[in-house]
Amino acid sequence: MSGHHDSTGPDPALSSDSLRRVTQYQTAGVNARLKVFALLEAQGVPASEADDLVAALEAGAVAGAQCQVAELDGMAPASRGSLFADGWDDGVAAVSEALVGIADREWSRRGGRSAGPLNWPCASRP
Repeated sequence: MSGHHDSTGPDPALSSDSLRRVTQYQTAGVNARLKVFALLEAQGVPASEADDLVAALEAGAVAGAQCQVAELDGMAPASRGSLFADGWDDGVAAVSEALVGIADREWSRRGGRSAGPLNWPCASRP
């Protein structure tokens, strides 16, 4: 990736590839989640404890992503000017807050998760 982006909009191939990769990660995550629940159940771990463990892993993964996004604050290309840098930093802050909210929701959904479906809306987008 060159880092150069045409200002007319996102590259459709990149968007399609990103969606494909996210879908693959989500499928792998669902499969791993089901396997973890099955393994924990086979070992006699109570469903509520299994739910707590999976919730901690999922919230922790999102929190890790939030940390990486937060590190982008102040990293806008200087050549793009101060207005771009201000928008960049505002975007970083918005995404960072959104990720904290997602981690909070994942953590708060402990209990009953082993039987419930996952809701990842971006996998179903065209």
